[in-house]
Amino acid sequence: MALTYHQQKFINRLTIGLSTMGAGFTMRDILYNFRQSFKSFRRFFKAVWNFRSFDYTSTLSVLEVCLKMQLDSFQAESAFKEVDETRLPKEAQLQRCLQLLDNIMKDDYSERCGYDHNFEVFFVPIEGSTCSTMESTATKEQKKHNRKVREKANELQEAEWNELMDILRSNLRNYWT
Repeated sequence: MALTYHQQKFINRLTIGLSTMGAGFTMRDILYNFRQSFKSFRRFFKAVWNFRSFDYTSTLSVLEVCLKMQLDSFQAESAFKEVDETRLPKEAQLQRCLQLLDNIMKDDYSERCGYDHNFEVFFVPIEGSTCSTMESTATKEQKKHNRKVREKANELQEAEWNELMDILRSNLRNYWT
C-alpha cells in the first residue's frame, strides 16, 4: 500500500526532510531506511564525533569504518557469498588497506625505521633576554643516524600512501561486483 501525498508530507516534516520519500514508497521502505540510519549512526558515531575538518586523519577514520563494514560483509555467511577464488583476493586487499590506514593514522614511521630517542632535549636561557635556545645531548653519530632514519621514514610513508591510493584507485568500485 503506497502512502498518500499528505502522509508523505507529514513524514517529511517529522524527519525534517531527511527521509527518502517519493512516489511508490511504502511504510515498509520508511522503516527500513530508519533502521539503516540508526545502524549507520552507531557504526560511524566515534568517527564522526572525533571528526575535525582540518585533519586528514578524520577522513581516514571514516574511510576505515567503511572498509571494515565492507570486509565484514565479505566475511559474513550469507546466501549471496562469493566463491573463494574471487572473494579471498578482495578480502586480502581490504585487509591491506586497513593495515595501511592504521599505519598512516598512527604516523610512527620514524619509530618503525629505528629512530634513536636516547638523548635529552632542554632549553637554555639566553642572557639579557626572555628567550631561550634549545640544546640536546645527542651525539653527531645519533644526529647522522636519525637524519637517515627520517629520510627512510619519509620514503616508507610515501610508499605506503602510494600503495593505499593504488589499491583504492584500481578496486574501490569493483569490491561489490
